[in-house]
Amino acid sequence: MEMQQYLKSKGMKEKTIKTYTSVIHTVTKALGAEFTQKQLEDYLATLELKQSSYNFYRAIMNFYTKKELGYKITFSKAKKGKFLPIEVNKVEFHKFLSVIPNIKHKLGFRLMYESGLRVDEVVHVEKHNFKIQELMLRICGKGNKDRYTILNKELAKDISSFIRKTNQTNPYLFQNRNGHITTKTFQERLNKAKKDSKLTKEFTCHSLRHSFAINLVNRGIDLDIIRQLLGHSSIRTTQIYLQCRTINLTKIAEVMEYAT
Repeated sequence: MEMQQYLKSKGMKEKTIKTYTSVIHTVTKALGAEFTQKQLEDYLATLELKQSSYNFYRAIMNFYTKKELGYKITFSKAKKGKFLPIEVNKVEFHKFLSVIPNIKHKLGFRLMYESGLRVDEVVHVEKHNFKIQELMLRICGKGNKDRYTILNKELAKDISSFIRKTNQTNPYLFQNRNGHITTKTFQERLNKAKKDSKLTKEFTCHSLRHSFAINLVNRGIDLDIIRQLLGHSSIRTTQIYLQCRTINLTKIAEVMEYAT
């Protein structure tokens, strides 16, 4: 309970607090409240976690060891493979949307694809944060960092119409009896729509956000503007999308001159 209160005081969301406490509980149940770095490293190795999960556990336990045991973890992170983000093109996206009957789900996926929102940001978006006339949306994003992103005219029009039909006492755009719908709803809906549309490409909700960034890169939008729209703290995170630019290699080859 003390750890939960501390995490709450740091401004973490309930979902994040649950994740932190769950990981800490798992490790301390196995090793006890106090342990050495070597013991922790050896234990994490026995879990046979994926690289990203291993680094996630390591980060949470580094938080714990600094606060409770007075030391910072120094053993190495697992090295991640360097894979380019998956892009969903416009034809694939329209085919995907065409099999989704619920307007609420359609708009949620469009906010990921056309405005670059994370799925967690979509479920928490509130109606008063839309600036329909200015084609803008204010988002309280990851790490409680506010930012603005863009709305195209058609999406802004459709959202404005949808807002008028919602319960005005509930602040969330995507509502249910408990307040707002869950990220699991969108993840399950995405998997069903992929199957129903017979798309073979493997993509996730986050791939739709990646596609938003790649579309902007291909239109020549300044990388720092894309960084701000996505809510990245560092431009280095955004630079990965430069490697996804559509380049006509045939045209480049045609203009090259070589001595023969």
